Amino acid sequence: MLRFCFGASGAGKSTGLIEEIIKRSFNNTGNDFLLIVPDQFTMQTQKDVVRMHPSHAIMNIDVLSFGRLSHRVLEETSKSSFSVLDDVGKSLVLRRVADILGDRLPVIGGNMHKPGYIDEVKSTISEFMQYGIGDEALAILEEKSSSKAALNSKIKDLRLLYGEFLRYIQGKFITTEETLDILCKAIPKSPLLKDSVIVFDGFTGFTPIQYRVIKELLRVSKEVCVSLTIGPNENPYAGSFEEQELFMLTKKTVRDLEKIEYELCKEAGAISQGSLDFEAWRNIRNDEMSKKASGGDIFIRDEKVMRLKDNPPLAFLEQNLFRYNSCKYSKKQDSIQIFETQTTEEEVRRTMMKIRSLVRDEGYAYRDIAVVCGGLSSYGNLVKRAARKFDIPVYIDQNTGLLLNPFIEYITSAINIVISGYRYEDVFHYMRSGMTDFSKEDTDILENYVRALGIKGRKQWEDRFMRRMPTKFKRKKSKEDDTSELELIEKLDGMRAAISAELKPLFDAKGGTAAEITEALFKMIEENDCSTKLERYKEKFEKFGDREKAKEYDQVYKKVSDILKQIAALIGDDKLELKEYKDILNVGFGDIEVGTIPQDVDRVIVGDIERTRLREIKALFFMGVNDGLIPANTGGGGILSDMDRQFLLDLDTGVELAPTPRQQMYIQRLYLYMNLTKPTDRLVLSYSELGTDGKSVRPAYLISKIESLYEGIEVERPEDAPFEEQVSCVNDSLDNLAEMMREYSLGILDDKEKTELSTLYEIVGKKYEEKSLLDKLTEAAFKHYEDRPLAKNIALALYGANLENSVSRLEKFASCCYSHFLRYGMGLSERKEYDFASADLGNVFHEVLEKYTSEIINRHISWRDLPKEESDEILNRALTESVDAYGETILLSNARNEFMVERIKRILIRTVDTLKYQISKGNFEPAYVEMDFREAGKIEEIDITLSEYEKRGIVESMKLHGRIDRVDLYEDSDHVYVKVIDFKSGGKKLSLASLYYGLQLQLVMYMNVATAASKKIYNGKEAVPAAVLYYHVDDPMISGSGDLQPDVINKEIIKALRTTGLVNGNRDIINMLDNSINGTSDVIPVGFNKSGDLTAASSAVSNEDYSAISKYVDKKIREFGKSILNGDIKVNPYEMDVKGSCKYCEYKGICGFDDKIPGYSRRKLDLDDKEAMELIRNES
Repeated sequence: MLRFCFGASGAGKSTGLIEEIIKRSFNNTGNDFLLIVPDQFTMQTQKDVVRMHPSHAIMNIDVLSFGRLSHRVLEETSKSSFSVLDDVGKSLVLRRVADILGDRLPVIGGNMHKPGYIDEVKSTISEFMQYGIGDEALAILEEKSSSKAALNSKIKDLRLLYGEFLRYIQGKFITTEETLDILCKAIPKSPLLKDSVIVFDGFTGFTPIQYRVIKELLRVSKEVCVSLTIGPNENPYAGSFEEQELFMLTKKTVRDLEKIEYELCKEAGAISQGSLDFEAWRNIRNDEMSKKASGGDIFIRDEKVMRLKDNPPLAFLEQNLFRYNSCKYSKKQDSIQIFETQTTEEEVRRTMMKIRSLVRDEGYAYRDIAVVCGGLSSYGNLVKRAARKFDIPVYIDQNTGLLLNPFIEYITSAINIVISGYRYEDVFHYMRSGMTDFSKEDTDILENYVRALGIKGRKQWEDRFMRRMPTKFKRKKSKEDDTSELELIEKLDGMRAAISAELKPLFDAKGGTAAEITEALFKMIEENDCSTKLERYKEKFEKFGDREKAKEYDQVYKKVSDILKQIAALIGDDKLELKEYKDILNVGFGDIEVGTIPQDVDRVIVGDIERTRLREIKALFFMGVNDGLIPANTGGGGILSDMDRQFLLDLDTGVELAPTPRQQMYIQRLYLYMNLTKPTDRLVLSYSELGTDGKSVRPAYLISKIESLYEGIEVERPEDAPFEEQVSCVNDSLDNLAEMMREYSLGILDDKEKTELSTLYEIVGKKYEEKSLLDKLTEAAFKHYEDRPLAKNIALALYGANLENSVSRLEKFASCCYSHFLRYGMGLSERKEYDFASADLGNVFHEVLEKYTSEIINRHISWRDLPKEESDEILNRALTESVDAYGETILLSNARNEFMVERIKRILIRTVDTLKYQISKGNFEPAYVEMDFREAGKIEEIDITLSEYEKRGIVESMKLHGRIDRVDLYEDSDHVYVKVIDFKSGGKKLSLASLYYGLQLQLVMYMNVATAASKKIYNGKEAVPAAVLYYHVDDPMISGSGDLQPDVINKEIIKALRTTGLVNGNRDIINMLDNSINGTSDVIPVGFNKSGDLTAASSAVSNEDYSAISKYVDKKIREFGKSILNGDIKVNPYEMDVKGSCKYCEYKGICGFDDKIPGYSRRKLDLDDKEAMELIRNES
């Protein structure tokens, strides 16, 4: 017999049915009474039955879900000896079947490897199973959809995939959905169900496969009663209904269940063939059952539902929400509140404050309060954080994915290593997964070693580590401890060997069957003792009180093992590429979820409107009542789109699919109605103005609906409340205190706010008596930058009284003192990589040009007479030597770098041809290449006395080191003319303004050293600076028309490669540099106008000006040297046009420079060259 129990939400349906079952269980002790509820409801319902039972025991009453019912009956009837294919296994099989079908799935097949796509396919296949859609039904859909090509193709693919999927698992597994089919066959043989009384409570509707189960239960049981939610003024037996009706789902369920009962009556012969059609029978049945005093359908038609009888405002909500009437509640009420905040974070915070207030001020228990969210995925973590701050125990009703668990990371990174052949990222992801035995420090050292030496590939990783860190990559030390380095290499080799041994089973299984790869993984996991390590993690989290994490680590080993076993069982004999195996495994890992149950009796449940089942709550907080969350956006990216489903629905094929998005939207209104009528005391709705992505969002339609029902209801804005109402809990007040302290430090608080700050500071001070937290807050609030030099003794200890320095290091100091301190005082530098960067390009250029020029000088070959063939031969020799020796043969390590060698060669051929041309145009001859400062001997320009530290009699001095790329000389009877050339791989130009600020001292300093050395070498002849020049090592592209002749192109290239810098303005010296100037020189940066004077664009200075520049550079060098030894480490970056210290600084993450923090500022360097020259003259 089929019975119904009808009533509104809160009318007492569940309570009445439980009371009836308890009463009947006493009178019929030989009968079993089964209460079947949704999965999430079983524990609460058991608790209710025990509480309400006079004996406080369940006795002959059982509380089950569909899943537990299957388990009980199948065990009882000995039909449980089959393997159930869960969601993970389903994903694995679908992936494999799709690969087997290949091109036979033209629409779906190509997308099955895309992230998330397989979940959509699996969801659709599960829907087919839940709704009992087989090949015959899909054939109908395929035929009927022929007019819509895209949909038709999708259905064809789904039909083929579904059929192959069922064939693949036949005889091996059954799916979760199929367990209900097996249950249907087992029900007639179950003693438990025979003549039992079965009650379905808490359901809003059923799927076709669940209807089939109910049909079988109706056959064998004495009675089946179904409780359904419907308003007292609604007719549950309505013959027709619209999808937009609030209780449409209830009316549809009643009709469907009655149809099942009608079919059973016909089968049993209670209705003779053709005597009554369904509608006529239904009218008779409903008339009889609705009039029975007992044993018929139950109607609870109280004007005010039992739950809300003492709360008129909430009772009014139950009676009128989503109804088509114009009723308004005009009395004053505080049972329903609405508030808005600017952000979701503030919305959650305000909710926690209100919950705390209810518990503290009104005597609520936490279990009396529940929170539902429009989008739990967006709000879950926010609620966790806020609840910790307010010390509120919460239970988030949400399953947790485990993709980022260390154990899963360990397995995937190990597989990635085998696939990639020891790619850097995979190896160190593996080592840092948290499941290996390597310490963080040792891992960092190994990574530095591997990256510096470019170790990659299985061959190198399985060979002994014997190479030392190359000099190019080492931090320089005065003395290298060789023994220590050898011990370190031995240690690193031990780590390498351990990794290689751990991964060997997996490497050996590469290219094998799925079963062999799985076996290798299990061997690796067991040898690494992963289960023990996970147990330690679990104990650690239990110790810290994080039971949720402890539960995750307790379950993950078994869940991962089950997936591996499923792979072996399902596709074990298939040969797989390891990448394909990894993809299949990742699908399985993506499906792993850990569910938890509430660990505390007194806690606030946080859930969503569909999944979470609430009972016995006094206050409900509904957060996230925003458009897009209420109603939830159910449409979008399924295999069958919204339009596809609507099209199939309109075809009226008789094949029932899951509700369309439009239907789901209407169904959601029922869930909203049921949730909003759960609390007995108060309902609080809230929404934010900004979403989690910072974009504006509107309140949901529900807000305006509530506002239209209650006269005078106002939307509160708690952020605008007085200061006293903002302070609820000390932990929460810390953010507010920090903000107020910062505003106080900036002087923007008024007197009232200062008083509030003082009060809050005192309150927090009482809570945190040790003061350390307040001290930190105060320090942060009043944070400002203050230059604090190093103590003299520390500076001397860091750098030494005899400061070993270079010009580029001094330029670094001029750029930013703190950056100089970090680099040269603390010795901090970025990790060195085994790659070929732009700095390396410059190094190779210098090295090759040094070898090339040295050979020409040493062999006394005339630059002007050097044939191109011989020049190219010398260059090739120099290039080959440099490439073979540079950076552990990095230039030969890959195809990209080998291409770079060709580019270097092309540029250098252009360079030597141009340099020969430039030399041929003047009288100068290259005399020195890569000239070391030490070759000049002891000269004042590089051995600089700074000062005497009087207290200890320590003489402070500075010795400059450096190498001049090339020095060209020209000698007459009384003079030695000196030209200095610095090769640059970038297009650097000399700026007198930069020189004035100390940012470009190098060229002039090189000239000072070169002239001083020339004086010594040439027996006191006067050394005259002729030019300080930069040469850009490049092979430039020339723009022009397509018919340019080679000689014209060559001339344009020579012009583009003209040197830059400063030239002595003496006409005779200019002629020595370029003796064939006609207008503008193509060799040096000078030109003459028609009257024979230097053009304004010429970079030339008089002897007097150059002397001033030279003296100024000497002065600046001494000044910087003194500042370094005086401990100057100020953070003083500069800005000059588009250049600046911070632009490419590697220490950005250390210095803490922030324009917004008082005390920090940038030096604005805005002089032009003309102004700078005037200042240099004056200061020299």
